[in-house]
Amino acid sequence: MNFVQTLVKSKTKFKIGTRWLALSGILTVASFGCWLIYVQNFRKSGALINVPITEVKRHNLELTVDEGGILELGNQQSLKAPGEVTVEKVLVKVRDRVKAGQKLLILRNKEQQDSLANKDLEIRKQEVRLTRDRQKVAEAEKNLALAQKEFREPIDQQLEIDKREIDLIRTREKVTQIKERLTVAQKKLKSTQALFDRGFISRDELEGKETELKGIQLELRNTKLELKTSILDMKHLKTKMQERKELREKVLQAKSALEEARLNVNNSISELKRLRVEREVAAKKLKNNIVSAPINGKLLDVKVKDGEGVTSGKVLMTLGDPTTELVKLNIGTLDAGKVKVGQVARVKVIGPKSQEFSGKVNTVHPQAVSRDDSNPYSFMGGGSSGQVLVPATIELDKPTGVLIPGSNVSVTIVVEERKKVVAVNLEAVKREEGKPFVWVIDKEGKARKRKVTLGIEGASQVEVKSGLKVGEKVIIPAPDTILEEGASVQQ
Repeated sequence: MNFVQTLVKSKTKFKIGTRWLALSGILTVASFGCWLIYVQNFRKSGALINVPITEVKRHNLELTVDEGGILELGNQQSLKAPGEVTVEKVLVKVRDRVKAGQKLLILRNKEQQDSLANKDLEIRKQEVRLTRDRQKVAEAEKNLALAQKEFREPIDQQLEIDKREIDLIRTREKVTQIKERLTVAQKKLKSTQALFDRGFISRDELEGKETELKGIQLELRNTKLELKTSILDMKHLKTKMQERKELREKVLQAKSALEEARLNVNNSISELKRLRVEREVAAKKLKNNIVSAPINGKLLDVKVKDGEGVTSGKVLMTLGDPTTELVKLNIGTLDAGKVKVGQVARVKVIGPKSQEFSGKVNTVHPQAVSRDDSNPYSFMGGGSSGQVLVPATIELDKPTGVLIPGSNVSVTIVVEERKKVVAVNLEAVKREEGKPFVWVIDKEGKARKRKVTLGIEGASQVEVKSGLKVGEKVIIPAPDTILEEGASVQQ
């Protein structure tokens, strides 16, 4: 029984100890929470945080593309050897100013000189041949005129012959008819003579029949004569017809001879033109032996000397127009879409405190190119081999006179510009869950978060489209500074 009582008393004491322990824990947690609340209120109301502060103002912002490039003179070009030649004499030196057409150097090529002389000889021979061919044309024209004069085409002779043949047929028919009438008349005369001999008719009737017979005989003789005449006329016409055929053939031959003579003249003219073209080509090749300045410019380099033999395509000298200065550069494909012709650009020599010069975008290549040895722009700008870039050129507003052609320069292209917009330093903009905000100071001097909408971003500042007004004060917290909503800030 004592054991049971002892056990009950022990359990009662344990429960009382547990309750006191739990109550002590609750008091401890409550005391710590009160301490935290006190500390936070003390920091908010009492402690001041010292941070950089700036006033919101309006600024001019630029969105730029920065690249490196190579300076060149306007229309800068290298003059190359037209073939395997020998430099006979160099007439200029580096830095000389030259005019378009001015002789720069003389080359020597005997083979081309001989070729030009041969072409001149061939042209002279062809000119003599052309003169003879033209004389033949004149003779053929004269022969044709004579043949046509003899021919003198009258009314169609065939029609006349056809008519004469019809008349001849009619005349023959007439002769036949007269013969038949003559036979009838002779029979009647014979009958009349018999009757007269028997005394049945008078002499007058017999004489009438004799007269009728004589008339028919006379008509027959005349008709036969007419028939003979018609036959002779027919033969004459046919003879004339044959002669006309021969004359026509003569005219055709004269025309053919004239056409052939004219064809020979045309062929001679074509051949003469061909020879003159070849002569012009030969003369041009020979003229190329005198290298002349293609533009008004300045000599930047002379790579040959008197007596030196050069191969075809070797660079002889380089010149450019000093009144125009260009910068050639390559732009990355991500930035190239922003660059347009006419945009403002700033150029300066790479280095500290270098002078800046203004210019404009002159050209932007319509196609990206690979950066390799075959690309004429591959030596400009940055990037690694095989990188795809877009070539462009900048033209300076006026020649500087101090930038050296071939030197590296830095280029800043202003692709977008905003005048007098609300802007803050980039360091003032923070992000929370990807959304931008800034810390501003309210009227009570406490830090407050303010969501903002951003615009273009410059080198050190960013445009604020909404969320801030001119005159408001913005905190630029250091990276190690922790700001909280409502914190007191020392202004």
